[in-house]
Amino acid sequence: MPNAVVMTGYGPPEVLKWAGVPLAEPGEGQIRIKVKAAGISPTDLALRAGYLKAIPLPPDAVLGFEAAGTVDAVGPGVTGTSTGDGVTALLLSLGGYAEYAVASIWARKPDTVSWIDAAALPTSAEAAVGVLRQLGVRSGETLLLFGGGGSVGIIATQLAVAMGVTVISAVGEHDETLALELGATPVRYGPGVAGRVRALGAVDAVFDAAGTGVLADAIALAGGPKRVITLSDPAAADFGVTLSEATPDRAPGALDETIALLAEGRLRLRAHKSMPMQQAAEAHRQLEGGKVHERIILTLN
Repeated sequence: MPNAVVMTGYGPPEVLKWAGVPLAEPGEGQIRIKVKAAGISPTDLALRAGYLKAIPLPPDAVLGFEAAGTVDAVGPGVTGTSTGDGVTALLLSLGGYAEYAVASIWARKPDTVSWIDAAALPTSAEAAVGVLRQLGVRSGETLLLFGGGGSVGIIATQLAVAMGVTVISAVGEHDETLALELGATPVRYGPGVAGRVRALGAVDAVFDAAGTGVLADAIALAGGPKRVITLSDPAAADFGVTLSEATPDRAPGALDETIALLAEGRLRLRAHKSMPMQQAAEAHRQLEGGKVHERIILTLN
């Protein structure tokens, strides 16, 4: 029986336990992955803590929206992927913190991309590509990005700049240099940010990857809610703003597009460190403690 990090209930990190689980079989259009690495997302922490109980979880749920590993089994209807292939996978139904995971969305991992980088890519890349497509930003326009120093913001900045979009990145002081290196114009996040953005010129669209009460400013700067999209602000509907959620059809091809850029050295990811998957509870504890400013990727030998 394979093992996984099982969520034994809602609560503190200690509810995460390394335990035996049944081996899932891939269904139509799915593959099963022998996991090498899995990313931890902020949503994982919120789910475990019980802040997102509107999202149903089965008993003994296994968290993790992204993983990388080798294909262990192929379900009916799958073509172009074979047992033994290295892949990166987006797991919209969770399951990444495990020795084996079943995936419906994946891309081939180039040999030049590490397992850890491949596991750090999927959720952030899918969100960045998806929202940029939904906003319809194009060359010559100006995009205001909140959360430009986060995993999604870093990728979105690079993709938008490569499209010829001018990016204004609202970041904290410690991320200003990073924003510049990625080709954006940084503005200090916090009180008065709208005035600082206006001093730089007009804004065509706003991408809120921070989700921390910026929508009123975003609407004022964009001239209305139509081209303002947030990833996580629960007040979106109150402002008439689109709350963009991960779905199978939000960003088809996003993993193929971004992992190719990663392999070519044309895409930079947020800084991350790795920990053994069996230490998932400690990883959650460190991330919630606020002293870790990098991502944590769980690994299996």
